[in-house]
Amino acid sequence: MLNGEGARQLGGRWNSVGVPAVYCAETSSLAALEILVHLAGEDWPPYSILDIEIPDELIVEPTGSTHDTPAAGNEMLARSVAIAVPSAVNGLERTVVINPKHPDFRRIRVGKIRPFVLDQRLR
Repeated sequence: MLNGEGARQLGGRWNSVGVPAVYCAETSSLAALEILVHLAGEDWPPYSILDIEIPDELIVEPTGSTHDTPAAGNEMLARSVAIAVPSAVNGLERTVVINPKHPDFRRIRVGKIRPFVLDQRLR
């Protein structure tokens, strides 16, 4: 689940194809928005939410130009286990992108998996 394989194969907003990355939301409400933006008109599969704790000192934020977000993300992920970047769906909240190949990945604590049911009124 946390191997970054999907983002490695397809690339993402903050990583290029070939770079493993795990995209997370800081809040469950942002996770819901990130799901909804990709599901317009589609059936909703069952979802779960995984609690993850990342020590604050392991999370870095962009400091320079991020016009080329995959290049900026690749650079930050090469030296950091986690980067906090503005969400594309809600710029007031942050997406955290994890490098599962970084040596500090072992310091991330994985908690419970819980059912995550979206209210049908959001359709």
